[in-house]
Amino acid sequence: MRSTTTKAGLSLALLAGALAGCNHSPVIRDHKGPPPGQAQGKADPASLVNYMNLNAKRVQSVRAKVDIDAKMVDPKGSRQQIALAGHMACRAPNELRLRAVSFGKPVVDLGSNKKELWYWLSQAEPKYVYHCAHTDLPKAAARMPFPFQPDMVLAAMSMAQYDPKAKYTLKEGKYFRNPQLATLELTQEMTSATGQQIKRTTIFNRTAVRAPEPQVLAHVLSDSKDKLICRAIVHKVTADRDSGAIVPSKVTIEWPEQKVALDLMLTGIELNIIDDQLAGRLFSRADLSQYDSYDLAKGLVTPTAGIRRASGTAPVQQR
Repeated sequence: MRSTTTKAGLSLALLAGALAGCNHSPVIRDHKGPPPGQAQGKADPASLVNYMNLNAKRVQSVRAKVDIDAKMVDPKGSRQQIALAGHMACRAPNELRLRAVSFGKPVVDLGSNKKELWYWLSQAEPKYVYHCAHTDLPKAAARMPFPFQPDMVLAAMSMAQYDPKAKYTLKEGKYFRNPQLATLELTQEMTSATGQQIKRTTIFNRTAVRAPEPQVLAHVLSDSKDKLICRAIVHKVTADRDSGAIVPSKVTIEWPEQKVALDLMLTGIELNIIDDQLAGRLFSRADLSQYDSYDLAKGLVTPTAGIRRASGTAPVQQR
């Protein structure tokens, strides 16, 4: 099975890797009003974790239009750029759907529900629906043509929950995008869904601000040796009037090693409107049943007729 090397295919495969397999946490519905102000003067890990969790509990689901500006350097060293438009929806604890088009034609369809994650790319050959169970992610990683960061977009959308009992380190710093801006950097050592030891750092503006300025400036994933894997930069946020939640409306996601950057612009943001009936339609790959499916963990193809056969090749991993 050949690797997807077209500009649309690779950039969207990376986007799929960031979005698929979101590890949402249960939502408490009875918190309203603006998020608590960030601690000033004596900020500590507990107060910052509480700030993020209180906001995340207000977000049961997000649905929005999304414009994507993908920039990358292809294997030959040429800089490429592609504009996409589509819709994104996600709901706690682990449901997601993103569909995007280019020049009116479907380019990507990816999603996640309680059992599995999947993606379909128009430029992929064969044109399978690639999928795996959440529990099989460590086995599937070797066949994926992109690195997985299951929590990155979830965190960037202010939906991630942080364990208040976990060990965190906190230090002051300067923002990498603006050295004049003082920051707080909250770091947790953890294991990714694919079994990799990583560090997750959340960067806060040291000064309290209001929307559309972001209080949380960036989310950074690095490996155990501090090599940057991926980061999401929050440019703008919006305050939801009904729930009091703060939700990003403009985010850049960067993969330095893959030389890919995605600018995501969300409009028409709707919070907490996805009920069980709508979720059943949104977070399902049933509408992709015209395509054969490929189990990334088992290396097996299932034709649309339902007859299972072994595949002789697998997607090539891009690192």
